[in-house]
Amino acid sequence: MSRKMKFWTAGALGVMMAGLIGMNAYALEDKDVVGTWYVNSMSLDGENTFHPGMMKMEMTFHFTEDGKGEISELMEGQEPGVDAMEWKIDGEKVLITADDKTVEGAYSDGTLSVEMDGLSVVLSQEKEEYVPYVPGKPVAEPKLEDFNGDWTSTLIDLYGMQMPATGEIAGVEMKMSITDGNATLVLLEEGNETTTELKGVMEENALIFNAETQKEETETDSENYHLFSTDTMRFYLLEDGKLCFTTADSLPMEEETETEAPATEESEDGEDDFGGFDFTIKVYLDRVME
Repeated sequence: MSRKMKFWTAGALGVMMAGLIGMNAYALEDKDVVGTWYVNSMSLDGENTFHPGMMKMEMTFHFTEDGKGEISELMEGQEPGVDAMEWKIDGEKVLITADDKTVEGAYSDGTLSVEMDGLSVVLSQEKEEYVPYVPGKPVAEPKLEDFNGDWTSTLIDLYGMQMPATGEIAGVEMKMSITDGNATLVLLEEGNETTTELKGVMEENALIFNAETQKEETETDSENYHLFSTDTMRFYLLEDGKLCFTTADSLPMEEETETEAPATEESEDGEDDFGGFDFTIKVYLDRVME
């Protein structure tokens, strides 16, 4: 190939590459941002993501054409919180200012990813409804060996709220190794790791474990923190394959229908002690597959 032809080919390839780069680079415009955006995904540790509906909350960003807008946050049982904001486009990013703080929203394929105060959120203009996990029914007549295996927590139902049982969200992780009624439980709570040897017996369809020995390794100053006791623990096998630990005295075989809240004990002044609040904790574990 002649030198002239080489120069021509190199120049042509350069033009083609520049054209491709130009096609792939998206010029973000105001019309791409204006409107209501819904937070459909959140993360506290940058790894474990969850739908805000898990925490019984809803968060929206409303961008108006004049470069202003509102950030709305609604928690169940609380008054909605609304913060004014200002915004502008800077290249492929959206700069959002609220409470004298400016954060960047990275635009990609119709979504905005925003990091703010240690919280990572992903927004889109289509609202994704949260569908909570509906646990399977307890197995009616499990055998002791049916519980055998290694298990790890994936979801916790904490006072009626479902959240991932990993990372910083619930602050609780549970790992179990069960063999014919003997178990080793490794519990991580707020940085405190506790290893407990358990001995279990079957009572109807529940495997009841009692602690035999316990070793605690403290990593934080909150060494007295315990979400629940490991002295006596009640586990159920579910028909969907999960293992369920519950602080309740039983796990109904049939799904309970909504009825009026049961009357709670009244104090001397006639007021309810707990207002009908459910203090039950459930941890759902998945079997670790080899």
